Amino acid sequence: MNSDLCIGIASTHHSLEIAALEPGKTAVVMKFPATGIGMEGIRIFLSGYGKPVRLAVAGFAALSLALSLGSACGGDTFIVSSATAEQAVALARYAEHAA
Repeated sequence: MNSDLCIGIASTHHSLEIAALEPGKTAVVMKFPATGIGMEGIRIFLSGYGKPVRLAVAGFAALSLALSLGSACGGDTFIVSSATAEQAVALARYAEHAA
């Protein structure tokens, strides 16, 4: 699936670091609390984008993030080992190049 927006989410016990990456542009990085409010903020952003988004997640809550946010992004969702990529920007780049 082709998508203009790739998102990487690196989760820890306390925060969700998000990187948004569009082709040819610098990644934008932001942090949300690792709470229900943080998850809802990310879900609203993803569902409001209006186009499919490629999402790569890693870290403490990777599985629950993928299950919770995967349907909101409308595109491909990848669960990535932290050994492969643990920073949000690296995860966004992974989503960009994953088959």
